[in-house]
Amino acid sequence: MQGWPTPGKLRCEFFNEDINVNNNSMFITDEQMKELTGYQKPSKQCKVLEEAGIFFIKRPDGRPKTTWVHFNNPSSKKFDINFAEKPNFGAI
Repeated sequence: MQGWPTPGKLRCEFFNEDINVNNNSMFITDEQMKELTGYQKPSKQCKVLEEAGIFFIKRPDGRPKTTWVHFNNPSSKKFDINFAEKPNFGAI
């Protein structure tokens, strides 16, 4: 299934580096999250994910939780939206 890693190395396109994948879990582990984001502090991890447009939920302990599918297919890459553009209401 696309987006689900197999044990071994996985190429992370966003961070342009290889990461170790130790199981077939669809969820990114806390250790993998630290390696991927470069931060141990959950608030910093959340900020990195937000800036990259990667969907996640914030667990009650403040740690982000997401899947490899969301990580490998961030919402920021799904749509080419330029929020700086304003609609031309005069054209209506």
